Amino acid sequence: MIYSSGSCDELPEAARPDAYLAPLTATPTEWVTVLGKPGQEQYDWQVSSHLTRHEAQAHALQEYTPSEAAIGSAGISTYYEPEKRTVFDEGLWDEEERAEFFVQRRPHHGLAEPTLEFTPSFLWYFDAIPRNDGSWYYLDDAGRDHELVRTRRADTELRIDIAAMPLRRYLAARSRLLVIQHDRITRLEHVPDPEIDAVDRSELRHFAFHSGNIHSVDRPGFVRLVGRQIVLPIDAAPVDLARPHTSERRFPEFTVAIDPDTGERITSTCEPDKLSNYFTDRGTPHYLTRVYFRREVLNRYTSQPSRYRIENGRLSCLGLWGISIDTNPDGLIEVYLGDLGRDLPAEERDHWLSFNVPPSGGRDEGRFDRDILGRWTDGPPDPLRGLFAAREHFSTALGTLLGQAVYKPWHPADQIAFEGLHMPTSSEQHEADTLILLLAKGVIDYLNVKALRRLPSVTDVKAQSINCLETWVSSSGGDSDTLIRPLRVLQGLRSTGPAHLRGKDWHATLTRAGLDALRPDEQFVQVLTLTGDALSALAQHAEAQHQASQ
Repeated sequence: MIYSSGSCDELPEAARPDAYLAPLTATPTEWVTVLGKPGQEQYDWQVSSHLTRHEAQAHALQEYTPSEAAIGSAGISTYYEPEKRTVFDEGLWDEEERAEFFVQRRPHHGLAEPTLEFTPSFLWYFDAIPRNDGSWYYLDDAGRDHELVRTRRADTELRIDIAAMPLRRYLAARSRLLVIQHDRITRLEHVPDPEIDAVDRSELRHFAFHSGNIHSVDRPGFVRLVGRQIVLPIDAAPVDLARPHTSERRFPEFTVAIDPDTGERITSTCEPDKLSNYFTDRGTPHYLTRVYFRREVLNRYTSQPSRYRIENGRLSCLGLWGISIDTNPDGLIEVYLGDLGRDLPAEERDHWLSFNVPPSGGRDEGRFDRDILGRWTDGPPDPLRGLFAAREHFSTALGTLLGQAVYKPWHPADQIAFEGLHMPTSSEQHEADTLILLLAKGVIDYLNVKALRRLPSVTDVKAQSINCLETWVSSSGGDSDTLIRPLRVLQGLRSTGPAHLRGKDWHATLTRAGLDALRPDEQFVQVLTLTGDALSALAQHAEAQHQASQ
């Protein structure tokens, strides 16, 4: 600040302008406050902002007082120059002030919760996604979250912050500047003498600092810092701004073989344009070279079923990307080298690289027949697809027999979790426990016991779901060991293991089910398969009973 009168030396630290001005920069890299308001009945500070064009930069800083631009509200206006005319102003642009609407908080006269409004192109550019607290985020090419707008609410204030680099990227894409207006008043116990008058002016900001007297018995003096600053766009070529976030082009080298003489790993880039193919020999490994990974590579994806799907030999993320995968006889995940570079986002490749292992156990022969030899071939049995199909078949068949739904409606969170069931990616007991809980919840806990108590021969009005099914099966000539026992095994494993303290009953349950000699992941696959088979058999039994009753 350049002082033409007085100074800030005698002011309390909180009243001095330097600490407030110091972090304000035209090229921020962290967060930028674009809107700020104090709590109710307080008027000691505010922050607002609008957009302007590059050629209007000097005009934006000509004054330091807050702009009176007619933006943020729509209506009919009458103009008298050069002649009288009445027009509709949409509230997005003020020609006189050269200001363009960016953000505001609309209070709705206190009749509804205030809403935060941005110029649509800002949120559209990022395809931004709202959170319940009023903040916004966006996804990069890999499907990962990035914070965009942060809302900070307290009894004393409201602040809206925007992540600086995405904001400046938007400014670059639109060839705009952001003008931020600040107004801060600090009350003092004494009126400064001499009167303070100072200015801070450059090509990128214009602030004034002065003191005054409000002739009040309680803290009659005040100082006011008021002004505007410019936030600049990033320096980037237009072609780089086509996407709302940077896109990396890194192609790490993956292990594709082992040198039989030295035992050293042989690696290759995964960049498709540098790989050989059936038409061009570049002296490099073929695009379809098989690369292998420990199955734990999938943990990141199986832990977020609302975002990632693994089905039909494909890993995908929200329609943003997808890559074909398979499993070889050794249980390793098999991917084509070129697909790692073409289909996998650059942000994901380092993750996959950390699980990369040398070839072991041979190739997935079914995939080789399909992809390379062009043969029609059945893939290996898929217990998950079988389970989902069997549950649907069971629900339809038994619902037809009873005339009402046998499963309760899904809670959205439970449905996402159940549909995210996956084959184990490790032999850890913890993962198997989680999968057993999900399986039991989706197959047993969601059963509509009130409907099942209407099954033929069920007389116990307090009978639980599996007991209802067993009574019906036994009375109708079905084989309870085949149709009901797998459900009891699943229920028993859940109850004696992950749902409660694990004790001697857990081992007894495993032994009775013939699972005690298997690893946890193998136990789950076995239970999954048997549960699907039982539901399918129950569905067929229900269809037979329904046909017999017609």
